[in-house]
Amino acid sequence: MLLAVSASLAGCAGQVRDYVGPRAQIVAPELLRFGVNPLQARCLGEHLDRALAPRQLRMFARALGSVRQSYADPLRYTFPDVMWVANAMGDAAVPRALGAADAACGVTQALDFARQTAEAEAARRRRTEQASAPRPPAWLNLGAAPSGQAIAVDASTLVRDGDQRTAWFRMTDPGAAAPSDNAYLLRVDCARRTIDPKARERRSAAGEVSEHVDYPDNPLPVEGGTVMEIAFLSLCTEGQARPNPG
Repeated sequence: MLLAVSASLAGCAGQVRDYVGPRAQIVAPELLRFGVNPLQARCLGEHLDRALAPRQLRMFARALGSVRQSYADPLRYTFPDVMWVANAMGDAAVPRALGAADAACGVTQALDFARQTAEAEAARRRRTEQASAPRPPAWLNLGAAPSGQAIAVDASTLVRDGDQRTAWFRMTDPGAAAPSDNAYLLRVDCARRTIDPKARERRSAAGEVSEHVDYPDNPLPVEGGTVMEIAFLSLCTEGQARPNPG
């Protein structure tokens, strides 16, 4: 008789353990595989324990343990996989209990917040990279002086700071078919009517820089009838005609 009882107990060991041990631990360990942290797993397990029978908990844990491929993300198991398994069990009480447990423990809410935060950070990084990336040159012809020398400005480099304008310029000598290979960084002071050359670069036709020279501060008055006056008027005078793209 004792042997028969022992055999009977051995055959039902799982069921006995479910009733005498912490039933919240039936499902909680399996949840850790699906991107749930230990606190969330414990919270979900406790709520499921109060809503489901031991057999339902065992069946749910068994179904979770049998998952070998994510339904939501091919690279890792996720909590939506837990939801999918619950709905696929054919027992409406399981997904209903899981939904209530999720609402109480805030798992999906926390995952959504983490995803939104990550997306916002990624968008911020993209904006920063786009802002710091060099813009392609946009040369605009400003006109020619009586001498025949013409000047153009790279509008993509124009920076306005109060009464000052800074940008890269290049000149085309009289009779030349193409601009000079020298470009100049000029700081134009609209209030003082001065232009201060800050740097010179030698550039190829493709825009590659082979030489860069910085100049010390040396603001010079704008002389009439020169390309410097054209640059000054184009950047500092309101109501001027729009320059023609070059």
